[in-house]
Amino acid sequence: MGSNGRLQHKAAGIEEFLRVAEALSFSRAAESLGQASSATSKSVARLEDRLGVRLFHRTTRSVKLTEEGLMLYARASRWADELDDMQSALPRDPEELGGLIRLEMPVSLGRALFMPHLGRFLAEHPKLKVEVRMNDHHVNLIAEGVDLALRLGQLSNADLVSVPLGYLRQGTYACPHCLSRYGHPQFPNDLLSHRLIAFLPPSGRHRSMLYMTDGSEIVIDTRSAVATFTNGEALVDAAIAGIGIAQAPEIFARQAVARGELAQILAGQDAPGTQVQLVYPSRKQLPRRVRALIDFLMDAFSGESLSGQNRALITDRAPV
Repeated sequence: MGSNGRLQHKAAGIEEFLRVAEALSFSRAAESLGQASSATSKSVARLEDRLGVRLFHRTTRSVKLTEEGLMLYARASRWADELDDMQSALPRDPEELGGLIRLEMPVSLGRALFMPHLGRFLAEHPKLKVEVRMNDHHVNLIAEGVDLALRLGQLSNADLVSVPLGYLRQGTYACPHCLSRYGHPQFPNDLLSHRLIAFLPPSGRHRSMLYMTDGSEIVIDTRSAVATFTNGEALVDAAIAGIGIAQAPEIFARQAVARGELAQILAGQDAPGTQVQLVYPSRKQLPRRVRALIDFLMDAFSGESLSGQNRALITDRAPV
């Protein structure tokens, strides 16, 4: 057996082992690898036979690393990182970018911000493929084998690296009928006597309506809102239906305003909205194809490269 064959034999099953160790699930690991669960299980079993140790405690309900499994994971994950780093350091023709990028993002934000740019990116790199998973609940990127995610809000997971893109530009909206019936607020505090519609992020805490007046922040509590939604587009739909007044990303409301279905109120007083960022697992060395997508999106969302109309989508002003 040649040196290449010996290396392949020694490394066989390591990738499957790492995915199972990170997902603590054979089925999720197999899905992220694009193979049958039975194939992943057999690869790990052969690795255990070759090493002469049990790497996982398996029950019908859970999968846990054994002491030997923890030791192997610590060393194998470093080896995988070093291998990725070595491959990334090799000079290659940028035109040769290929492979699959797995992406995860909220439904509304992904459709509004990401999808308009996807076609141009794929046209620039015809050998690349993408798998876009849209989900309004955060998933475990490592366990699901996700390369890059689009997220809202501050990052709280130390296992993830963030690349800030900016802040959503906010607006406050109501349908004309609602304003004629309940009155037209002139100042943020006027909202306290109106019917409000609230947004409920994955954290489960009602998002307050935020305004800036004369350099001072005004916070409008929305816990007593007449209706609450976990989706930004649904929030705008509720305002169109006359349910109440909503503060929402401008990108979701722009078309309704143009059609006359919504009117913007308190213009110029809305504080910048939630931070938008790209995140990826810190354990893995970024493949060149993922780095290329990050650079592409950063350029696409930068103020210098956006047209006058699109510049309203993202603002680089951080909330005070």
